[in-house]
Amino acid sequence: MITVEKLHKTIKKRQILSDVSFTVAQGECVGLLGPNGAGKTTLIKCMTGVLHYEQGNITFHSKPIAQHKQDIGYLSQHTDFKPWMSCAESLRFFGKLSGLDAAVLQEAIPAVLEEVGLKGKESYKVEQLSGGMKQRLGIAQAILHEPQLLILDEPVSALDPIGRNEVKKLIARLKKRTTIIISTHILDDASEFCDRYIVIKDGVIAGTIDSQLQQADRKQILVKTAKTPPASGIGAGDGVAHIERLSPSAFLLTGTEQLDLKKVVNDMDAQELDVKSIEFYEKGIEEIFLEMVSDT
Repeated sequence: MITVEKLHKTIKKRQILSDVSFTVAQGECVGLLGPNGAGKTTLIKCMTGVLHYEQGNITFHSKPIAQHKQDIGYLSQHTDFKPWMSCAESLRFFGKLSGLDAAVLQEAIPAVLEEVGLKGKESYKVEQLSGGMKQRLGIAQAILHEPQLLILDEPVSALDPIGRNEVKKLIARLKKRTTIIISTHILDDASEFCDRYIVIKDGVIAGTIDSQLQQADRKQILVKTAKTPPASGIGAGDGVAHIERLSPSAFLLTGTEQLDLKKVVNDMDAQELDVKSIEFYEKGIEEIFLEMVSDT
């Protein structure tokens, strides 16, 4: 659906994005991950046409993205709602900017407010809304014109747990009908609805995280014992290069090559260790992310 090729962007002679390339297929929900200052928001602003870029191409269904602005919904980090305007007035204002006429807005505004969980709040002033409600109103303006691509910049970062939960449920519903790109640094939230992740660091794509990368590493085994072993812990068997004690009764074994669960169990038995569970170790998104953006 959307392709970014060799994108370069400088601001005040400082390189913000360098040779950024990736694709997002129709129907995907992709997380754009990166530490603060990595270039996530700049990239999104280039994709939505808010910022111009010096080099590269961004295409939408193989055509320049500038021709498809009406097909993109965008929630910025700080949507500029006026506190004295009502929810309906705010959506009417943004809807007109998107090219929707009055007749369409008359029907669309109540429907979209109901979809985002703000039914009956048409006359509420923005200043009366909680943080979670404001964010849902922001998503309402982003989907009011029924875009094919929805881009959300840090949609839950400033919310309390209740507000975050409300917005996450909304994103999960929207995922069923539109392509979504979510910029975030809250990995636990992203893992609930993203299909894969693009990692950016210092304006460069550091890699991607998908289901294949998260598969269990056959060179690492997680062992949990029923009781805490002696201070000496678990002795390394053949092929085990390193043992890390994660807790008093949990150990991570790393092999020089793929480890054999049966052999490891036999080694444990030989040491008279009461093994409670044993499994190949599967890295979490946060661990993979930190490895990608670490300076070491």
